[in-house]
Amino acid sequence: MVSELLNQIRVVLVEPTHPGNIGAVARSIKTMGLSRLVLVNPKKFPHYEATKRAAGAESVLDETVVVASVDDAVADCTLILGTSVRDREVTWPTQDPRESAVKMLNHLGEVDHQVAILFGRESSGLTNSELDLCQSQIRIPANADYSSLNLASAVQIIAYELRMQSLAMQAQEKCNGLTNDVMNEKGVKERQQAANKMQRDGHIQHLQSILEALDFIKAKPPTMLMRKLTRLYNKADLTIEEIQILRGILTAVESYIKTNPNSE
Repeated sequence: MVSELLNQIRVVLVEPTHPGNIGAVARSIKTMGLSRLVLVNPKKFPHYEATKRAAGAESVLDETVVVASVDDAVADCTLILGTSVRDREVTWPTQDPRESAVKMLNHLGEVDHQVAILFGRESSGLTNSELDLCQSQIRIPANADYSSLNLASAVQIIAYELRMQSLAMQAQEKCNGLTNDVMNEKGVKERQQAANKMQRDGHIQHLQSILEALDFIKAKPPTMLMRKLTRLYNKADLTIEEIQILRGILTAVESYIKTNPNSE
């Protein structure tokens, strides 16, 4: 059961520059029982340096998926977390790697949920728009006077916490004779199918069009407002059913606007 949960977690490297780092990341995740690696527009891959640094984790490289955009990497994901040490103008819910591991494994279970962990560029990390895709942020509590971690080290820390939490779950299952200890701790809402990124994006785009029709939005483009609204909905961890309800409300508002164009 634990290995199945870890197979639902993908590590996403956004525009990695050095092929050696890709190989080192492959090695880092394989040692911790993860296997899914996705590369967004890598500068050099495949590459002999990646294979060399993988040091026996070539199986991860062989199954690595290369995509053109972050959207493509996470479109089917129901939980997306972004790693960052920088403070942003709009703050995200933030956890350390241990808390994030608990969050990720609690999200997985009987239904086919998919989790992505985003790691940014070696030189500049994730952009604000990329972090907008995430429900929460992972921050490694490194030394404030020198917080620089190389890419593979950052991945290793988070992968280690995932493994430790999964082993703790496994031990608890054996001790209690449970088939899935995490699921027993979940509420009814968490047992429902969580909305994935495409479904959440569809709702946000629908919401923006309604707000524009109501002349609620003044700024063009409404970047900051929509970023804050996206963060609000991401924190809610909406299910598919809840998204459908919200979009039904928006459709009703849209219909009212069309049939009552001069109403105030």
